[in-house]
Amino acid sequence: MPAYILEKLCRGCQRCLRACPREAIKMVAHVAIVEPDQCVECEECMESCMHGAITFRGEDQAGKARQELKQRLMELQTELTDLRARWPAHSLKPSLIIQLEDLEEEIREIREKLANEGMSI
Repeated sequence: MPAYILEKLCRGCQRCLRACPREAIKMVAHVAIVEPDQCVECEECMESCMHGAITFRGEDQAGKARQELKQRLMELQTELTDLRARWPAHSLKPSLIIQLEDLEEEIREIREKLANEGMSI
């Protein structure tokens, strides 16, 4: 079975496209699309995807991918809470402020994807 893209989890980062040795992945409207006749199931694309958007088992793995996304959300929220507790906002270095903003952005994106999937946190 060729790679299966969970479109609502795909962020369009193109990591999978660059990882595929057969050029079996194309981008359409900022979403990865697999050309099944080109896919050799090497799993390079799946390993490169940081968002859990690629599986080789079809829809039955969609639930697992969503669960992993929810787990990542909890980890990010914990990390953000810990960072905020350690440093008052007025004493933060610019690099830490950027790190906090990046965490908040990733949390927003994950929440949005889960909401699009009809799942609650």
